[in-house]
Amino acid sequence: MRAGEALPLPLTLHVVVNCCRPDDDAARSASLRALVASPALDMDRLIRTVARHRVAPQVHRAVTEAGVRLPPDTAARLAQMAGKAARRSLNLAKESLFLQSVFDQAGLDATFVKGTALALLMHRDVGMKDSWDIDLLVRPDQIDAACDLLIGEGYVLNYPADLAPAAFKRFQQVAKECVFFHPARNIYLELHWKLVDNPHELSGLDLGQTQSVALGSGKLRTLADPELFAYLCVHGTRHSWSRLKWIADVAAFLKGRSGDEVSRLRDQAVAMGAGRAPDVALALCQSLFGRPLATTQLDAAGRYLVRAAHANLTHGGGVTEIAAYNKPWRMTWIGRHLIGTTHKAFLAELESNWAGDYDRVHIPLPQGLGFLYVVIRVPLWLWRKARRLVARERA
Repeated sequence: MRAGEALPLPLTLHVVVNCCRPDDDAARSASLRALVASPALDMDRLIRTVARHRVAPQVHRAVTEAGVRLPPDTAARLAQMAGKAARRSLNLAKESLFLQSVFDQAGLDATFVKGTALALLMHRDVGMKDSWDIDLLVRPDQIDAACDLLIGEGYVLNYPADLAPAAFKRFQQVAKECVFFHPARNIYLELHWKLVDNPHELSGLDLGQTQSVALGSGKLRTLADPELFAYLCVHGTRHSWSRLKWIADVAAFLKGRSGDEVSRLRDQAVAMGAGRAPDVALALCQSLFGRPLATTQLDAAGRYLVRAAHANLTHGGGVTEIAAYNKPWRMTWIGRHLIGTTHKAFLAELESNWAGDYDRVHIPLPQGLGFLYVVIRVPLWLWRKARRLVARERA
């Protein structure tokens, strides 16, 4: 698959992709009306596709602006989904603004990635992004203080659960985030201290490079544009862009930027350690949304990553979630080894996959013997599986 080559899409996904194009012009509206008029369009599948890719706000807005008349039941379901997403996003925006103030007052660095801040940068409307949680990034030396602060505000550590302090310290070394939940506000929050698992991806990204985004009478701190673009590219590629919302975010982020600006962002991201991810993202923006961007140079590994994205986006006709060990899942697993362009990045990914986070957290080994995690993982896995089988037979 060549860079920029159009991707074959199921009809319902084609409609949804059209709605997510960042160019909200007459041509997009005309194309959308023609697609929706097709007698082959399955309305129930269309709604399921929108839900699968979590783009109800974008689709609802595009359909409304294009003057498309959907069947009443379909229109009502779409409006309900978009309204629910908007209300959830407004709730997350309010909480994000509160947390920014609380962290600032405590002298803790708090940077919000994706979510509300990204919606404001792209759309100037927090309701135009369907977000499930808050992604909050802190410095590694402030993890414990940030956890204490969140617990003091009513959050409960949801993952990992029931770890002793020493084990939680080891978890901080092998993982990049933990998950909190606020039962009274029904809000999930991912507390990050790293953006990616692989230490050789985005290793040149400066987390101190931030910008402030106005929200009501306050401001949210998020990554500066070059750092944000690099992160969006790597995050999406690590997940094989399995949800359309992620590549639509990149396309919206690049809207209005000149070719030179996009090329500069691409080069900066590569210099930060984003590897092949920026070229993969730009190739997908071209093939899905038809916008000519910076020239992309995809080698064989890059083309594989684009194919993996296509397999994930279109799995089950675009309506089926990715399940463990199916073909798209396997392509994603392989693809994560190909994002970086150095042997160090490849070996780090390989080691991370084979060492096993669970063993590294629950079975401490003396310093210098970490390589043994790779050796003992299979015997330990077999032992745990055998214990579960025995327990099941006794039950």
